[in-house]
Amino acid sequence: MLTRRLSDKIIAAHQTACEENHKVIADLLLEALEVDLSNIGGVGGDHRQWSKEMEEAFTLHEKVFGTIKLN
Repeated sequence: MLTRRLSDKIIAAHQTACEENHKVIADLLLEALEVDLSNIGGVGGDHRQWSKEMEEAFTLHEKVFGTIKLN
């Protein structure tokens, strides 16, 4: 069975939301990705490096919706 990290699943869901033009859902998923990524390198953190897929999620969001609104 292929194991994927939560961030991989969030990125996949975000891509689907963008493809279906669901901006509110895409915004929430991008925010969830940001929260998940904030754990990288912290105490008990994931130790995962920033990836091309993560960068592409933010780029796709900006391309589809014209803006990235994060808290």
